[in-house]
Amino acid sequence: MFKKAIIYISLLIFLIGIHTSAFAQRYFGVGIHVGGQHDVGDLTTFYPTAQTEPQNSVIFGVAIRLSVPFFFIRTGGDASFTIDKGKVLEDQATVGVNEYNVQYTMLPLYAGLQFPLGDRGAFYLGGGVSYFYGTGSVKLSDNSTQDIDATAFGAGFLAGMQLHVTSSFSLYMEWIYVDARSKPVITTTGTYNANNYKDLFIDYSGHRIMIGVMYYVL
Repeated sequence: MFKKAIIYISLLIFLIGIHTSAFAQRYFGVGIHVGGQHDVGDLTTFYPTAQTEPQNSVIFGVAIRLSVPFFFIRTGGDASFTIDKGKVLEDQATVGVNEYNVQYTMLPLYAGLQFPLGDRGAFYLGGGVSYFYGTGSVKLSDNSTQDIDATAFGAGFLAGMQLHVTSSFSLYMEWIYVDARSKPVITTTGTYNANNYKDLFIDYSGHRIMIGVMYYVL
């Protein structure tokens, strides 16, 4: 009985070793992806009762991935482009904003655990930080327009899956949630800002869904 247990355990270790060895062959990859984010620049964090038509954006980016069995580091860069501007539908005079347009560049740095799916790919999840540099414009309730220039740091979570197509190429899909808000950058004209100081901050927070292809150099 003891000998059989040793044989079974040895066989299990051998099979795990084969899968781990095959998975570990992919150490360093560079990928490109496309995705989207809903409600960029969410004004309801600035004025919770505002009725808005949220901005939608498309994201293009580059992912750089360093991985060893069961651990990964993910960085790169993403740029957002506006599909449709955000609009305040009601209470423009109170909020002081009619519409807004926010575009940004995001530099993420995430790390975490990954779990091989045999030789077929991996599932991974982790956490990290992101740096944002955003530009755009805000149309105020008096029909004047102010330009936006706002930076922010944020923290968030990442989850993803990759499927190996060849020994060098993989398809991947990622979800990233980041919580990031800038300091106040402009003064609105609404009654909400009774003291005439900078009060409108830019909210980069939200969910990002991306799909792409990665080439493994090593």
